Amino acid sequence: MLNILKIKESLNALACKENYLTDVIDFSNKFLSIKSTAFNFNTEVCKEFENVYSFLKVDSAIEKLFNNEKVNFTENKPALHWQIRDCDSGLYKSLFESLRKVKSQIESKKIKNIVSIGIGGSFEGPKLLIESLIDPNNSKFNHVFVTGSDNQEFYDKTAKLDQKETIFIVSSKSMKTVEILNNFMLAKSWCLKEIDKSKILENFFCVTSNPDEAIKRGFLDKNLINLDENIGGRFSIWSEISITTFLESEEIFKSFLEGGFEADASIRSKNEYKEAIKKLSFIDLWNSNYLNTDNRAVLSYVWKLRSFSKYIQQLEMESLGKMANENSIFKKTSQTIYGAYGPRAQHSFFQMLHQGTSNTCLEIILSNDNLESNKLPKIQALIQNELFNVSVENNLDQNHRINSNISTNLFTIEEVNPFNLGFLISSWEHKTFISSQLLQINPFDQFGVDEGKNRINKKFF
Repeated sequence: MLNILKIKESLNALACKENYLTDVIDFSNKFLSIKSTAFNFNTEVCKEFENVYSFLKVDSAIEKLFNNEKVNFTENKPALHWQIRDCDSGLYKSLFESLRKVKSQIESKKIKNIVSIGIGGSFEGPKLLIESLIDPNNSKFNHVFVTGSDNQEFYDKTAKLDQKETIFIVSSKSMKTVEILNNFMLAKSWCLKEIDKSKILENFFCVTSNPDEAIKRGFLDKNLINLDENIGGRFSIWSEISITTFLESEEIFKSFLEGGFEADASIRSKNEYKEAIKKLSFIDLWNSNYLNTDNRAVLSYVWKLRSFSKYIQQLEMESLGKMANENSIFKKTSQTIYGAYGPRAQHSFFQMLHQGTSNTCLEIILSNDNLESNKLPKIQALIQNELFNVSVENNLDQNHRINSNISTNLFTIEEVNPFNLGFLISSWEHKTFISSQLLQINPFDQFGVDEGKNRINKKFF
């Protein structure tokens, strides 16, 4: 039997060797390429992580996920977000049936504005898709996303909208989230300024797993959009939650799902891809648990993906930000994920990366589809990546010395299109799931978030 404690000792010893940066991943397919460097991550380290991976039967866990077993073990539920990406599944078919029905209702109205009220997964995912995939110059609707609890946000974002040309999509699994309910009440009051009270709810649609509560709150039964209870908020970008993208283009939304499904098929059948995703997980745990690199910055040099870091922040930190399993050799769970649009970050926190004392690793997102007239972002990304990877020049004085030798993952999507974005996000989900299995934690619950939510609800409801 494998001695897991000996593996821990071995990894500790390997981490203490003299620091040197090594190439770990060099993967590419038609949609995505990944190039990664990491400190001291040699074949011995990789072998030990492979031993842990095998010992914990992570391959079996992946199959359990895709076999609808109750991988959300603390809540005794399966995790079904992946099913929505499978065109042969019942969830996929009901998704399109439901969204087409809503689309026909909305098309009968003279609507110019869609205000989406959500928070967390019901905000970050839909917003990311609209920004990334819908051309604002050719969009059917003006999209406004409202989140948070400060009323001023709602007032500012609706100030120039016409009530008679606006619909609201309110997204909440439980219909008990205080920020969403507060904005719902503000929206109704705003509509009353121009619309008769008996008619305002015609323009409110609700995406929820709790239809009874939605009805109690005043939503019309015909305007309810069901969200399966077994789809977590941070994994709901594939679901009815992203109705705004569907309303713009069913073809775009379908292609996004197809890209996600391609990653699902690849993690189960394409070894080169699977090895790359596994190593991304290994590097994260190696950095945090053995090299004390607790921070990771996600930097997009693609304007359309400017909100990508916020999306990934929730996906990873809500999935992996749990107490360490006492039986695990890994005592640190989620890294702190932060990030920004790359060119902006260069003029804010890059100074800390280049010369500060915080241990940080990086993930850089770029695209190969930049036109010749728009090649600056790609050049910036590659030059910064090179600077992060070069050896430290010890002969320089302290004021001019650069940290360098920073572990980086460089993700290059061939072009920013629905399929490729679906493939990228689904791949990130797979990496996160593998990390959760190595950490021996449940990536599908969020009891910390729930506790804060419950306490606030007791105060206001």
